[in-house]
Amino acid sequence: MKALALLFAVIPMAAYGHEPKPQGDALPNPQSDYVVRLEQMTAIEAGKGEKIHLLRGSEHGFKGLSFILTETAPGGGPPLHTHESEEAHVLTSGTMSYVIGGQTFVVSAPYILRVPANTPHTFINAGKTPLALTAVFDSANYTFKPIAANPLQQKPDASP
Repeated sequence: MKALALLFAVIPMAAYGHEPKPQGDALPNPQSDYVVRLEQMTAIEAGKGEKIHLLRGSEHGFKGLSFILTETAPGGGPPLHTHESEEAHVLTSGTMSYVIGGQTFVVSAPYILRVPANTPHTFINAGKTPLALTAVFDSANYTFKPIAANPLQQKPDASP
């Protein structure tokens, strides 16, 4: 009987060239190799009305990418800034006003927008509802250099 049990344990190893996969709690979690959850990203208040979750690629196994997921309120956006890497914005719904390299324009989703490396830029949510923008950077080492306040955001009136 023991010989029969041993035979059934050895046949799969011989047929597949490896030991059978562990069962139950010993199973590996392949998700951990491929998935980065929002709570694993760095949460930052990026500007008036904008929260971001930063995934710095070098900290999560990416060789040439970093990502930002935004929660941008109406009128919200970051200060005027630059990055050392090229950036793409992906928006599937909503409307944004942009300043990129001195040009100002408005664009409605769906779109993908390109921001060249080291180009001063900013944006605001030009709509009436919060939106979620995804930014993709072609570097695993994300950089951010603020330059000035966001020129698209209205300053509150100082008069009574």
